[in-house]
Amino acid sequence: MTTSSISKPAAAQAKPAWRSVGVWLSIVLIAFILFSAVRALLAPASFAATFGLASADAAQNGFIAVYGIRSLFLSLFALSLLVQRQYAMLARFMLIATIIPIGDALLVAQRGGPPPIVIQHSATAGILLLTWFLLRRWAERSAA
Repeated sequence: MTTSSISKPAAAQAKPAWRSVGVWLSIVLIAFILFSAVRALLAPASFAATFGLASADAAQNGFIAVYGIRSLFLSLFALSLLVQRQYAMLARFMLIATIIPIGDALLVAQRGGPPPIVIQHSATAGILLLTWFLLRRWAERSAA
């Protein structure tokens, strides 16, 4: 009997991706980043205020558009990893992306932004780390 004809026990078989909390968190984070990108491009002043760096100067809208374009790229890149079922790469992406909300929290705090917004950015970093952990663990178990 060859090893290819032996099936894995039910407990060792990989679960479908939709059963992974990490995959669901990834979907939520990708949607959040995509929504933020579109909002930054369509309503820059409103977006800046909810981001924690309100701006009355229309000249700064260019920088908000840059943020929107970069966020659009990041969300579409993450979405492509998800669609291609590259869960280990998506996990690494989530880990590396953690630097963004940490930087955002520091920037908002440094500029005297509202503490709840600083906490929101910090919580986003925490959710990214949790997503990285869950995705990495799920990807390792699925590969085994």
